[in-house]
Amino acid sequence: MSGGQSNQGPGPNPRGERRTVVIGDPAPDAAPGSGSPIDPLIVPLPEPTRSSTRQVTAPSPRSGTATEPGATDTDVSAQGVTGSDDGAGTASGPRTVVIGGDDELPDAHYTAASARSPDDPGGPRVHPRLKARRFAVRQDAGRRRALWTVVLGGVLLVGIAAVGILATPLFAISTIRYSGIVYTDQERLAEITGALRGKPILTADLEGAKRRIEALPWVRYATVEMDFPHTVVVQIAERTPIATYLGEDNQWRVIDIDGRVIAVLEGQPVDYLAINGAGPALQEGEFAPDYARIAQLIISFPPQLAPMVKVFEIDGQLNVSMTIASNDRGDTLVELCSARNLDVLQIVSLTAFLNTKVNPDDAPPGLINACKADLITASPS
Repeated sequence: MSGGQSNQGPGPNPRGERRTVVIGDPAPDAAPGSGSPIDPLIVPLPEPTRSSTRQVTAPSPRSGTATEPGATDTDVSAQGVTGSDDGAGTASGPRTVVIGGDDELPDAHYTAASARSPDDPGGPRVHPRLKARRFAVRQDAGRRRALWTVVLGGVLLVGIAAVGILATPLFAISTIRYSGIVYTDQERLAEITGALRGKPILTADLEGAKRRIEALPWVRYATVEMDFPHTVVVQIAERTPIATYLGEDNQWRVIDIDGRVIAVLEGQPVDYLAINGAGPALQEGEFAPDYARIAQLIISFPPQLAPMVKVFEIDGQLNVSMTIASNDRGDTLVELCSARNLDVLQIVSLTAFLNTKVNPDDAPPGLINACKADLITASPS
């Protein structure tokens, strides 16, 4: 439609319906998704910039024509919205044309929704360059993930291959070295470690061998480590014997500070302090908790008292006593009472009592009651 010609409307409009078309300045990005279009619902209509205006009105439902009789292109009416013209027939501002009639076509609407992001139709309008940048960033992140997946997969495959090679008989255990062995039964130790020979060093059960070695009576703790590629090193810390007691089977048991029986002997060993009384007939590796308290008391003796102690006694009620030689003129029986209540403070108080209350030039007392650390008493017999 050009200036100077009358506006001819469409054919008859039997239903009297109206359609609205938004006409604006042509722009390269006016197509959906290619830029920010002019939306009359959001952007206000610009004011006319030129004096020459024209109007296109909807046909009257009664006449079916585009204009009323006597109306021209330059008439301004409240029936239309005017816009400026550049003289060449191209509108510089958006105009609204109301057209009546039914041409069996759907209404044409161009709104901001056509420029929404396809990822978020309800979100803000996205410029095509920004969408392209987002797409490039996602592609780049995908390439990096694929690269890391390939690298990690390669490292994993190399590791699996290396373990498979090292687990072959090419790296079997052929040598076992020992250290720290004094009293440990070497035959039983060799039986345990011998099961490791010929096994691949990376898959051999070294932890299981460690547990079996520590179950040996004289072993306090052990370490079993590989010395790649063919050697295993066994280090042992043995238990320290503290005392010996006579069992009800007339055999002597050597115990350590934990009360563990580390040896069973036919005769009495003279290197350890004896505990007389009918004790339990335990086997090697078993524990005697009541005798463990006596062993812990023995290692707490101060240097002055240790050489004075001759022997311990324990009865059926687990009451403990010991015999000491305070001087050359006789022995003294010291009552310590229940084995389950033994305390190092009893030994500390007893030592102080001997230093302050017993004259080494006089006859020693026959009996000292040290059952309570804060109350030490003595009597002639």
